[in-house]
This record gives sequence, C-alpha cells and structure tokens, in this order.
Amino acid sequence: MNGLEMEEQSDRPRTPVSTLWFEFLLEPSLLDKHFASENPDPPISQLLVQFVDQSIKSQGVEETQAHVRKTHSLKLLALQVAANFNWNLKILKQSLPLYMVHKVLKDFVETVSPTDLNIQPGNDVCALEDYVLIALTIYNRWCIQTIVDSGFPTRLTKPTVGLLPNGANLNVAGVHEMVIKTVRDTLHDSVSFLERCLPLNRNISLPTTRSFVHPTTDECLPKDMIDFTKGVQIQKEEYLCQLCFDLGGYYFHQRELGKAGAMFERVVALLPMLSGDLIYKDIDTSALDGYLAACGRPSITKPSGLAMVQQVEQCASQGYQGIVDLLVEDNAIQTLPALYREALQHVLKGSEHGAVGRQVAMCNLVRRHLTNTSGNCEQLGLLKGGSVEDVKLLAEIIAQTALRCSASNKNKLKLLVRFLCDDKKTCSTILQGAVRKLFTDEELKVLECKPSLQATVSVSSESTVSHQGNVALQLGQIEQRLIQSNCADEIDQLLTTLRKIAPAWNCNSICKKWQIDKSYAFILDGVGNKKTKDFVFMLLVKAQHCAQIKNYESAKSLLETAHNTTKDFSFKLSKALQHEILYIELLRASDRQRISGSHVAIANVTQRIHACLSSAKSDRDIPPRAQIVEKCILHLLNSKDWMAVLNVDSKESYVQLCQLIAKACKDLPDLNESRRPARELWDTLTQIFSAGAAQVKRNISGRPVANIHRDSAKGLSPRSVFLRLVDQIQEPLCLSILLSCIVRLHNLLKDDAAVELSHDYVVLWPSTITNVSSVSIDAVTMTTSHMLRHVLSVDPCQPSWLKTQADSHYANNQYAAALQYYLQAALVVTKFFEVPVPKEIWNEQVYKRMIKCCTNLKCYTQVAILCQFLEPVDYATAFKSLQEKTCYDAMDALYDCIWDVAILEFLVFNHNKLNELDKKQKAIQAMNTPELNTSNPDEILQVAIQKRNRQFLRAMCKQYL
Repeated sequence: MNGLEMEEQSDRPRTPVSTLWFEFLLEPSLLDKHFASENPDPPISQLLVQFVDQSIKSQGVEETQAHVRKTHSLKLLALQVAANFNWNLKILKQSLPLYMVHKVLKDFVETVSPTDLNIQPGNDVCALEDYVLIALTIYNRWCIQTIVDSGFPTRLTKPTVGLLPNGANLNVAGVHEMVIKTVRDTLHDSVSFLERCLPLNRNISLPTTRSFVHPTTDECLPKDMIDFTKGVQIQKEEYLCQLCFDLGGYYFHQRELGKAGAMFERVVALLPMLSGDLIYKDIDTSALDGYLAACGRPSITKPSGLAMVQQVEQCASQGYQGIVDLLVEDNAIQTLPALYREALQHVLKGSEHGAVGRQVAMCNLVRRHLTNTSGNCEQLGLLKGGSVEDVKLLAEIIAQTALRCSASNKNKLKLLVRFLCDDKKTCSTILQGAVRKLFTDEELKVLECKPSLQATVSVSSESTVSHQGNVALQLGQIEQRLIQSNCADEIDQLLTTLRKIAPAWNCNSICKKWQIDKSYAFILDGVGNKKTKDFVFMLLVKAQHCAQIKNYESAKSLLETAHNTTKDFSFKLSKALQHEILYIELLRASDRQRISGSHVAIANVTQRIHACLSSAKSDRDIPPRAQIVEKCILHLLNSKDWMAVLNVDSKESYVQLCQLIAKACKDLPDLNESRRPARELWDTLTQIFSAGAAQVKRNISGRPVANIHRDSAKGLSPRSVFLRLVDQIQEPLCLSILLSCIVRLHNLLKDDAAVELSHDYVVLWPSTITNVSSVSIDAVTMTTSHMLRHVLSVDPCQPSWLKTQADSHYANNQYAAALQYYLQAALVVTKFFEVPVPKEIWNEQVYKRMIKCCTNLKCYTQVAILCQFLEPVDYATAFKSLQEKTCYDAMDALYDCIWDVAILEFLVFNHNKLNELDKKQKAIQAMNTPELNTSNPDEILQVAIQKRNRQFLRAMCKQYL
C-alpha cells in the first residue's frame, strides 16, 4: 500500500460502533448521552430489552456482593429507560414482551417502596409518598389493561429472547399465561387500589431518569438508590384523568356501563382543566368518544355519523323541517358521508320540496368547498352573475356555517367569498348580509372597491397622455388591459385608443392562442373597417375564454354584442353567432343541472336547436361547429325528445350513436318493441369494442414493414368518442340502457356465473357473442368501471346501479366495498331498513355474496346471521363460521340479532365446550327471549324477526358505511 492510499484510508470516516449493554454498567453516565443522541444505536427500546433480559438471566446465579450490585444496576438502568418513556404503558407494551413489562413494573414498585409498606383496604393510599403512589398506580393500571387486552383474540408475536442461565429455552407462551394468571388472581386488589386513589387532591411527583442513583459501593441500601428530589411534578388533574380513563375501560370490559360512563364523564370534565406540557396522560380521544357513545353518554367532539344520519332521516319523515340547520351544523363538524348528502340532494330533486332542495344544494356546495372536493371551483363559478336568490341563499348559509366552524374553516369561507366577489354583481349581493362580519373594515374596502369602466378608461387615457413620448410603453399598457378585460365596452374603448396610437396594429400579435373558427375568420377578413374587425375578433376569443373557465354570463354577453355588431355587414356570421349563444346557454344549463339536480329552462330551445341543425345542411349558412351540434343532440336526448333526435339528418358518428340510444329508449317499457333497436345498439357497441390488436403489414418477402394500430375495425366511432358522449348523458333511462348493454357484454366475455354483474333490461340483449375473440375484454371492463362512476355521480340513489357497483367490487375481491354498496342499495329503498329489503334488490345470490364477503373479512358472527336470510337456512356455513377462533366483528354483542333458535343452541353448546361462560350466558339470554318462543303465532315471530333483521342491518351500516 503506497502513502497516498494510506492517507486516503485515514481520511475515510469510521463506521460508528454500537454501544454494548455492559458498557452502561461500567459507566452509567453513558445512558444520559445515549438518550440525548439523535439516532441512538442500539435504539432505546432495544436497550431496555437487553437490560431486562440480562437481569432475568442473572437470577438464580450465586449471590455474591458483586453479583448483587450488578443486578441492582441492571434494574436501575431498566427503570431509567422506562422513566425516559415517561412510564407510558403503551410504549412499554409495544417495546417489551408481557413478562418483561411485568418485571420492570414490579422492580419499580420494589425499588421505591419502604419495607413496612401497608396498603390494606382500610388504609388511606392517597397519603403514600409520591413515588410509592405513582409506582403502585402504574403497576395496577397495567394489571387491568392486561386483563382487558387478554379478552380480545390477538396473534402473539414471538420476541427474540436469549437462553436461561442453565441453557434451557424460555417458554414464552407459558410465561405469558403465568403472568396473566398472576394478574387475574390479584385483579380485585388492583381495582380496589385504583378506586381508592380517586380522592387524591394534590399534585404528584413522577420519577425521572435522574431519580435513580447507581450504587457506588457493595454496601449501598435500596433507599440510597432513589433521589426523591429529582422528580417532575404532574397535575392532579392529569393523574386522575388517566386513572379514570383506565378504570372506565375496565368497567366497560366488565359490562358495568353505568360505572364506566361515570368514569368517562369525569375524564371529559377533567380534560379542560389540563394545561401546560402533559407527560403522563395518554388518552386516545377517538377511543374516548367511542366509549361515551357505547355508554349512551354525549360525545366530547362531535356526534357520530350514524346519529346525524338518524336526525336527518327524522327530519325527512317530518317534511324536511330543520334539515338545513342540520346540514349547516354538519358543514362545521363534517360527520355525514359526502355520498349521503349528495343522495339527499338527488332525492329532493324534482320533488314538491323544491325550495328545500335548493337550500340543500347550497349547503352541499359549502361542504365541498370546506373539504376541498375537486371540481367545486367550476360549480362555484356558475354562481358568479347568477340569480340573486341563489347568491343570497349561499351567503346566508356561509354566515351560519361560520358561526359554528373552526378558525381554519372560517378562512376557507373567506376565500370562498373573495372568489365570488370577483364578479361585481355577485359582490354587491353577497356582502349585504351577515357575511360582512367575517371581514375587517379594511378587507371589506378591498372587496367593495372594484374599478369601474370609466375609471379604467380614464386611467388608460391618463397613462397614454403621461407617456406620449414612449409609444411602445403605451401599446404595452393597452394590450395588457385587453388581455385582462372581459367587458365589451372597455374593449371597444381600448381599441379606439389603440388605433389612434398605432393604426397598423394587428390584434393577432397579442396572444398566439387567440384563434377563431376558419369560417368566421374568412368573413372577418373581408370587413373593410379594421376597428370593427378587431372588435368582433376580440369579442369572439374572449367569449371562448370565458366559456372555458365556466363564466357563461360574460361569454353570452360578449357573443350578444358581437351578434349585434355583425348584423350590419354579415347576416351569415350573425346567424352563426346565434348558434354560439345557444351553445353557451346549453353549457350553462347542463352545468347547473349537474350542480342543483334540477332542469334549467331555456327559452325556445327546441326551435333554436332545430334551426341550428338545419343550418348544418344548408349551403347558404355557416355550418355550426361539431361541438355545437353534439351539444344540441345531447340536450334533446337528455330532454327525452326521442323523435327530435331521430329526425336529425347527419352522418356524424356521435349523432348516429345518440339516435341508436333514442331508438332503444323510445319504445320502452314495451320490451317486445324495443328488441330490434336494442339489437342494433348491441351490434354497434360490439363493433366499437372490437379488439384493437396491432396489424402487421408485410412486403412480398413476408417481412414486416409497418405496424398499424386501430381502435376498432368496423366500429361506428372510436371508444374515446363513445366515452366522451357517455359523460354528457344525464337522462337516467339512457344511462340504464347503455349500462345494461355494456354489463351484458362484460358478463358474456367473462363467462363466469360466480362474478356476474346484475343489470336492468336483461331480456333485451343476446345471450351469446358471435366472435368472442374479436372483442377486447379489457376495453369493456374499463368502460364498465367508467360508466359506473358516471351513473352514480348522476344519481347516487339508484338501487340497481348501486347493486351493479357492488357486484363489480365483489368480482374484484374488494369485499368491504362490495358490502358498502350492497347496503346502500338496500338502504335507499327501505328508508334505513324500516321495511324488509325487496327480493329485487337482495336475492339469494346477493345474500350468498355478502356471506362470502364477511367470511373473507373474518366477520364470522355476521356470516352466521346472514345465513338465516337464506331459504333454507344454511346451518353448515353458520356452524362452521361460529367455530372460528379469530373473529373481527362484534361477536357476542350481535347475539341479540339472531332469531334462529338452532343457531343459538349451537352457540350455547360451543361456548360451553370452550368454557366461555360469559358468551354462553349471552347466547342463553338471547335464546330465552319470549318473542322467540316457537309456540308464538306467526305474526309475533315475524315481528321478532324483522326487529332483529333491522337491528343487524343498521349495525352493518354503522360498520361499513
């Protein structure tokens, strides 16, 4: 090795070496440095395992003075690490096996306790010294937590543990059971001690890492190893809060709901009293909320989603009185599922509660803004310049929501108001009410001081005068104003000023993206007046921009000005602009219908659409753009004007697709008359989804010369055109026909009865495909998923669509999602299971699929209950599921939902065999209910079944929705 290599090796950073456990024995001060390092090696939790492990191994060895000193040092090191974790039982249980946690806490109690400790039932434990009281409290808290945890089925992890001193392996499972048995035998004493700690009325000192002093000589006594002055004070409220939470959890586990509720209510009362840094309390507020709800006590944060749903359903049964107040409250606390709120809006759509429906739509608009739902901005943009009533209603809902929501949500509401105030008309309307209180005086001045047209023009004029010597600067200022302005009068004034400065100026030079239809440009090129030509050009490109950003009011105003201007020099262009105005109105109506769910009327729309479509065939008129024709056809289709759609004479693919859909829908519900047009639609869609395999072109020698990729060999239109068309259809009947056809095609291609998707109008479609290999199954599968998303966005409460979506999730092994949509499909037709689920929604196949879903989710009690819905009852599956050891549902809490006596008898037998006495008693109680007596009349038995049926399905909704 030469000198250069040696020098490079010496400069190379050395790999840090882990500190070994015995080094801390030799120098205990290393532990503080280890705690202070950013990435300690070994980790602190692993260090704790090593200390306890070595301490266990040292037991049974000959006790010399040096050995005793080593054992005490190991115990103190373990206690210091536990103190570094602030004696957090959750961390200790995650870091150590059960028997190690038991040893650490027992060592803690023995180390701090005096030899004459007396905690018999008659003594006042609150008078104990702080360290003794806190050590006993932590140990007994761990005891009751261990009993609660042992009551739940869990898969034990095998910790890596060394050998015992005699070389034998440590039986972890046996030691684990021994510890639990020890804790269970002293459980009564643990609970009694903790209950006697509840009257504590002083702050208490918690030991820290510096509280434990390592022995300096072999003669050190245990009392010399504790420094009672180095602890940290914790508030009595913090101590009692954690104590009450743990006791409440134990009482709840013992089903003493009254005592548990009292403990949890005391926790709720103590929480506001806590202040400063909390190091001892470790309470999960979501768990506390769940305990409170289970005990029938009010929540500390917000009502559960199910409770809010029940309130909304109650309002619905009373004619929707007070529904807006509930939705405004939910805007602040956000407990109702977004899908449920959208479904409520669709239910009110077109009903006699039209005014309430508008209010619900506005509440949902605010909710979507608060949750940052995508697509909300374009919906809000439709309100700019909209009806005064809608703006006032939205302002009122914003003000009511602001009174209930947090500071961060208030800021979001202020951003919403600022967004709406971009439009001067909307700004003056929305700032008239209580919304003003959200803003300071300075902020209101900024919102209200919008520059007027005259001020803008005067500013431009002043700028022109002040910069007369710099023509380029003047042009730049005017061009900037042209880019920013969407006002026709302002554009006219700016063009007049610009022509005076630069007569040869060309408006195309401002922005390369400003392009108009070639037919329009051809007519404008022939206009002699350059200022008029530029003015109309600017109006058209500005109208295009406003339409793209959903500012339909401004787009329509600009096009109307252009229409009035072109009357004097071109009748053809003026008529074409009428079609553009119609296009803007159709866009606005479509978007507003998607938001509010109600149809928006357009004056003389049918006559104007026919005039527009007739212009497409006339040589004397400018043919309307393809987008305009497509929108006109779709509007007729969504309006169910089938004959108007069929009378359109066009060879365009999207027009023919719409005509095929209209022809299939026209004769419904007469299925016999609809078979022939349905077959035409089937053949067309089959061609659209023909496999687009790459075709290889070869020369005369057989070598490939080119690859030709085609979407379809004989399809009427590309799949992209079909999907774009589907996304614009809103009429439920059209969507049902299309979805049924695609799903039927999907089922035939899959050819698997176990995962077939349900759909309407089954008899309309063929039962076979002539050439299965020619159809792309991937394209059909993708389109099926796409259509399901679209149809449920149009109507989230359509039971058959929800059922199809559930079948789709089931076929993809998404069992929780499948259960969610099966339950939703039943929920919307039964008014939250007030009546039995119709067999059209849940047949035998659906029940079997729900059973399989629950089986795969390991919810075996739910499986057994669902087996009762089958005819005959599937006892084999029910009994097998009830024998499973691992179950992830409510288990014996669902026994009250079982009405089949044979299943209850099997439960009693099974629990008796496993010596599960508590669960056996629960099953006996459910079986001994008088209403399940088989001697009762059928009417009473049916009422009992429906009661349990409803109770179970609502519990399922609470879990999966």
